[in-house]
Amino acid sequence: MSRNLEALREALGRTLTDGDRITGIKAFSTGHSNETYLIKGLDQILRLPASADPLMPDCYGVTLQAQIYEALEREQDAPPVPSILFKCNDTSVLGDPFFVMARVAGEEVNDYEPQPWFADAPDIARSTMCDKWITSIAQLATLDQLAVLGAPVSPEDEARRWRGYAREANCPALVTRFDQLLSRPAPRTGTPSPVHGDPKLANLMWDKGELTAVLDWELAYNGEPLADLGYMLCFFESDARSANKACGYRGMWNRDTIISHWTACTGRSTAGARWHETAAIGKMAAIIAYGYNLYTSGKSDDARFERWKAQIEVNLSIMDIMLRSL
Repeated sequence: MSRNLEALREALGRTLTDGDRITGIKAFSTGHSNETYLIKGLDQILRLPASADPLMPDCYGVTLQAQIYEALEREQDAPPVPSILFKCNDTSVLGDPFFVMARVAGEEVNDYEPQPWFADAPDIARSTMCDKWITSIAQLATLDQLAVLGAPVSPEDEARRWRGYAREANCPALVTRFDQLLSRPAPRTGTPSPVHGDPKLANLMWDKGELTAVLDWELAYNGEPLADLGYMLCFFESDARSANKACGYRGMWNRDTIISHWTACTGRSTAGARWHETAAIGKMAAIIAYGYNLYTSGKSDDARFERWKAQIEVNLSIMDIMLRSL
């Protein structure tokens, strides 16, 4: 389902205090995840739930995500996030709950086809970006739990969540690998802290090398911070895989540097990172398998999902290598 942009403009014009200044609505990202629009004239960002079948139906509701941003903005040592300007649970306004946030300068790095400003930058510039990326996520491990994120989730329960998605996606091979992982106790580093849940490079905003915002907190929870470290390590070269395109550029850190820096920032041990990295690979595979199943079961006509089958097999192979070394 596509949204009527003119209807959005008219409704926001009646709702927002300075709505008479709105000149139009531009779609930035729409579809199976939370949708992002530019409110032209105000230069602000509108966030709405997915208008298509969501990939992850039990993610936080949109206005609860706004509360996560607000909670993080109150934390002195939290990563930078956009300011929330307006939130609304009244579905009669736009047809869904929504929030409006400040637009921050910069753009994300495209993981698959990095932009020239990233690809052509000096090695030292990418190294500095990597430093800021890892530091910003590591800072979460130094924070107290956020009340808005609810009770802490154990690493095992988080893995079981994604095992459940694998089962719903009719992917028994992935269920089996989660069972193999869960047969080993999950390493812990101490008191639970906020976990981003999806701290990939593409979820950070950059402006001339400066980190301006960490976005997309819909998978956040209070839990074991090694989960975020393991997730980030998935994008770098290891004995189980090659680096993804963006993280393979010269100047980007290697695994040893990332792990050492994360330890220095958090004061926590990284001895159990391999378990959490394996869980992160399984989590990504579960999301991919869920999307593929939406297509093959006829619940979605998005042909992109059909191409995801090959990546499921890649992730299963990576998990096999990692499980053997746990």
